[in-house]
Amino acid sequence: MRRHVFLISAIVLLTSPVICAQTEPGGPNRDAAFWVDHWSRLPVIVFGPEEETFYQNMQVILFPYNDHDEPSNPSALDSNAQWLKDHPNVRFYVDGYASSRGDWLYNLHLSQRRADWVKQQLVSHGIAESRIKVSAGWGELYPVCPEANDECWTKNRLVRLVYAPN
Repeated sequence: MRRHVFLISAIVLLTSPVICAQTEPGGPNRDAAFWVDHWSRLPVIVFGPEEETFYQNMQVILFPYNDHDEPSNPSALDSNAQWLKDHPNVRFYVDGYASSRGDWLYNLHLSQRRADWVKQQLVSHGIAESRIKVSAGWGELYPVCPEANDECWTKNRLVRLVYAPN
């Protein structure tokens, strides 16, 4: 009986948003504003000219609503693949995102499917899979645009390639 009480108490304590989450005035909208500001800036170059060249040449790959295998701008994927072929020593991450429309868990899975699809397309274009450090879906985290309207939702349905140092 004591074990059950302890287990239930531990679960309640650990899942309590007051204990687990750091809440500040402004809540989620403040967090969204931070990420919108973050993504609007040029990346901070830490690893030198190769990283800078990477970000100058990589384009985000946009997706239509509820889709993961037909980008809205397929030329961006082709352009990225060509640049990566021409620079065989560059390693990178594939980060997928989704808009805030719909259930957060569904969006998390959708963003992972987008990231995995882009990874497979890059591999099929001749990019060695070993150059791709991680393919991750971030769901609706880290939005490019925080508003709940079609224009913002469109901007947030994307896959971004992120430089990874060797």
